[in-house]
Amino acid sequence: MEDLYEILEVTSSATDVEIKKAYRKLALKYHPDKASEEDREENEVQFKKISFAYEVLIDEEKRQNYDLYGTTDSNGGAPGDYDFTGNPFEQFYGGGNYNGYGGNDFYDFFNGMNGAQSNRHDDRRTDDAVLNVEITLEDLYIGKVIRSKSTRNIICKQCKGTGVKSASVVSKTCGICHGEGHTRKIRRVAPGFVAQEYVDCTTCNATGKIYRKKDRCKMCKGERVCEETKILEFNIREGSPSEGEVVKKGESDQYPGKIPGDIILKYTCKKHDIFERKEGGLYMNLKIPLADALTGFSKVVATHLDGRGIKVEIPKGKVIRPGDYLKLKGEGMPHNVEKRTWFSSNQSVGDLYIKVDIEFPKDNWYLEKNDLLTIRNILPTHLKETTEVSVPESNVQVFTDFSIVQSSDLPEYTNSNDERNGHQEGPQCTQQ
Repeated sequence: MEDLYEILEVTSSATDVEIKKAYRKLALKYHPDKASEEDREENEVQFKKISFAYEVLIDEEKRQNYDLYGTTDSNGGAPGDYDFTGNPFEQFYGGGNYNGYGGNDFYDFFNGMNGAQSNRHDDRRTDDAVLNVEITLEDLYIGKVIRSKSTRNIICKQCKGTGVKSASVVSKTCGICHGEGHTRKIRRVAPGFVAQEYVDCTTCNATGKIYRKKDRCKMCKGERVCEETKILEFNIREGSPSEGEVVKKGESDQYPGKIPGDIILKYTCKKHDIFERKEGGLYMNLKIPLADALTGFSKVVATHLDGRGIKVEIPKGKVIRPGDYLKLKGEGMPHNVEKRTWFSSNQSVGDLYIKVDIEFPKDNWYLEKNDLLTIRNILPTHLKETTEVSVPESNVQVFTDFSIVQSSDLPEYTNSNDERNGHQEGPQCTQQ
């Protein structure tokens, strides 16, 4: 990194007045608006360096930190707004050694502790692009192809990514990155710890060279990349998980010297109004009247995820009881199959479970008392297994004042240990 005092052409003991005077003089000399077209870009680079040096040295705290650490951060790390190409530890050791170790040794040690490695251009990738979409359970059942319009940067075909008309064009070395095409940023990650990372030089577009405007490529205007628009297809296979991603390798932005990143489509499944998915199984609720539960029925109970009507026929005499499920084999979610066809094996498709909710009639549902007698004559009134309770008539109490509650209305007991053990402790008798 160039010395800030040298940039402003002053000594390290210069006063604020001398720094301001030097800045005004150099700013007038290198202002881009006063330069010819050929020298404008070079002046812009020099003007940025002068402005940055002035901003640091005119501020008392920043100048003190720079004199001590070579940075503008009191903890020895460079702030995120400024780029440095030097080693801050060299400021402590003055380029010399301490017990056989120099500034670079200490810098590499702390840099390695923070897991930060020197990323060179050949090892880096452009950023991945992420698309977030919502799909339906129907899409996962039959599969879906999502088409998306993609606009990305690709390497200019005319200049092959050089940014200039031809290889014979005369260039100047970039004054910011010194021809490297990138600058090293020192970043403080914790008190006393720093890390380094390489970032592309924006002044020269990572080429390390500066060209005149008239020598730039006409197609990309010196940017080295052009825009490309195309349609991408993301195939979500049937039976895919409810959350997942589809990756298009190398379809993100291109840039010279970098590996193109990926375009990642991340999808999530919306909640369905009828069906609930549990891995390969599908679950739904079906409410039927008590008469259907006792006598059987034949009805279309739902529309399947592929548009088919699901008709269930319960034969006469088959009784559906509370808590029963109707299992339709092979009507759940497909899984581990490339394509679901009419000859697909049931082993590759889950099952559909229909939970039956029996709706009992309201109180006083009968029209005439004979209706009650008719029901009692038709339905069995005796239990298969029962124990008769024999109590003298004079000792029988009749209860007519009661209420019917649901399981959710039952009280909660604090003595949970007894319930888990499956018994309750009664009164204990003292041994005599």
